Amino acid sequence: MMNSNIIKKLSFVGAFFTLIVISAGAWVRLTDAGLGCPDWPGCYGILGTPETDEELAKARELYPDAIIDQGKAWREMFHRYIAGILGIYVFFISYITYRFAKHVGLFLPIALSVMIVVQSLMGMFTVTELVKPTIVTTHLIFGMTTACLLLWNGLRVDTKNEDEKSNFTFFIKICIFALVIQILLGGWTSTNYASLACPDFPKCTEEWWPSDMDFDKGFTIFGLPNVNYEINHMEYYAKLAVHFTHRVGALLLTILFLGLFLYIFFLQKSPIIKKIGLVVLLFFTLQIFLGISNVVYSLPLNVAVLHTVNACVLLMSMLILLFYSTYNAQRC
Repeated sequence: MMNSNIIKKLSFVGAFFTLIVISAGAWVRLTDAGLGCPDWPGCYGILGTPETDEELAKARELYPDAIIDQGKAWREMFHRYIAGILGIYVFFISYITYRFAKHVGLFLPIALSVMIVVQSLMGMFTVTELVKPTIVTTHLIFGMTTACLLLWNGLRVDTKNEDEKSNFTFFIKICIFALVIQILLGGWTSTNYASLACPDFPKCTEEWWPSDMDFDKGFTIFGLPNVNYEINHMEYYAKLAVHFTHRVGALLLTILFLGLFLYIFFLQKSPIIKKIGLVVLLFFTLQIFLGISNVVYSLPLNVAVLHTVNACVLLMSMLILLFYSTYNAQRC
């Protein structure tokens, strides 16, 4: 008989492993390896990457217009392999939660299973739709959603208590919603190669409000042309609008979170809430530092990957804050 404590730990392991998959996906995207394999789920017709002369000849025959880059192909397949392992793991977590933690209900196990299936489809569409920004951004958000669902599953299996609603929990939910919007903007900025549209900081192209920004083209989400988006980038003034919007969003989010931190550290009495608040403050500060560093140091790969992963960690820390503010988290 599997107890709740084991399921909790396995869920947390899954959430951590999802962060690894997300970091691998960011690494693939930022090194332009998203189309390192032009087909799916294999790579040039095989389940590995073309290495031998025979495999390379077969790949050229199947895809005569493709430029075979073995490094990019390897990175893309590595991401697919670990994503596949995660998929199997998520199904396992869903099953044991449904089987041995019935007090959690059906929503979380079903949501986890559905999410991992949708993620597999989004991974396929990322390739077949030639890394279209709408698809890639959605793929990123769903990956973060998977990590958050696993985290929440681990938290929920350890308590049977009903949630408690308050103005504080409502404000946390507002902060989480705003953070998700900002993550979407960040994903849209990255997938449209707009991260360096403003090469300076704190100004943007030496202006506080850049001129000639094209918001219409910058935020055209549907009806995008079927072109290779690793080669055909968004026009510059559209990129400028996207990047600047992400900066404004970061400023507004900072103001909102300052209100949250003021409440936690000056009005909140719960020691556990204060401790979690310190963790949220740490990751929030780190996220701001990483975002500025992306601009100042011209998007170094390690900083850009960490910026993506830390956004998910920040979101997860906010979910922990929400959990401990809404549940009397006693052992089952």
